[in-house]
Amino acid sequence: MKSPAAPTPAAIPMRDARIDWTKGRVIGFSVADRQSDAFEVVQLHLDGQCVVSGVANRSVFELARDLAGLELPAREHSAFELQIPVRGLHSGMTSDSVVHLEVKTAQGDLIFDYYLAGLRDLLRLTDVPPSDLLYDVRFRGLSDGALHGTVIDRHRTGIRPQLFATLNHQTPEPLALYESSADGTVHHFSIALRADRLVDGANVLRVAAIDGQPLAAYPISLGAQQEASTERRIVALEAELAFLKKMVLSQNLDALPARLTLLKGEIIGICSEMMTLQRVNFEREVFGVRNDANHVHRLPVQAAESEGGPASPAPAAHAPRKARAS
Repeated sequence: MKSPAAPTPAAIPMRDARIDWTKGRVIGFSVADRQSDAFEVVQLHLDGQCVVSGVANRSVFELARDLAGLELPAREHSAFELQIPVRGLHSGMTSDSVVHLEVKTAQGDLIFDYYLAGLRDLLRLTDVPPSDLLYDVRFRGLSDGALHGTVIDRHRTGIRPQLFATLNHQTPEPLALYESSADGTVHHFSIALRADRLVDGANVLRVAAIDGQPLAAYPISLGAQQEASTERRIVALEAELAFLKKMVLSQNLDALPARLTLLKGEIIGICSEMMTLQRVNFEREVFGVRNDANHVHRLPVQAAESEGGPASPAPAAHAPRKARAS
């Protein structure tokens, strides 16, 4: 009888990779050639375009725990770790887009591929994800001597925000999050306002990322208010528009196209509201309509007759009034 043939040993893998969502990276290993001591050069591609490259020369034992589930190669120093650089984000990447991620060798051999679900997955794998693309800061108003608000994870990435609050030109302080939703996408904060730090007139409380990237601003006015409600709204909108302009121009230009796409709708909405308020003020200036409920508007003819003087002719309805340049 012939003895049963011995099972053929499984071939030791030359290259493999996986996504480590916990730390936001792509890890794996690649062996160039068993007969060579050279290290493999690996590249990360998004939709066919190489955005970053690296050398597979790390020890696989450094990543052994995170590489669990993959058969390790015969060569120890063949591991790599890659993240998407912020410059790899562009305006075509939206929440609904699907991006093809590939890891290849410099020679074009495929190591790993995966389809990312839009900005949610992209931002989780980005080396320094832009805070203004990650979070939306919303203020709920003042209560009990504190300013309350929420930080919303725009794309449900699960990355916990590390933000700072600054009142006027004082030292930034960490933004304390006292409660978060079960899925970790909505975080509530409260900023205590100390009277000795506020000044008479205009105050501004700003929320920024750990790198100084501005995210939101809340104006606070102390003292007598002389302006009408619409004028105060215009001033607040102008301040918000100036804040958005500063936020865009002060950012890393590598991710500027994606930021501009996100902010375009917000800026258009603010400009539209500002134009509406300016139109209301212009009509009040032309027709003499005031915001005072006790004020009775009188035409110039009626005003002259009440004073006993000669009545001046009323202006023709078709005569246009020239707007004074501001």
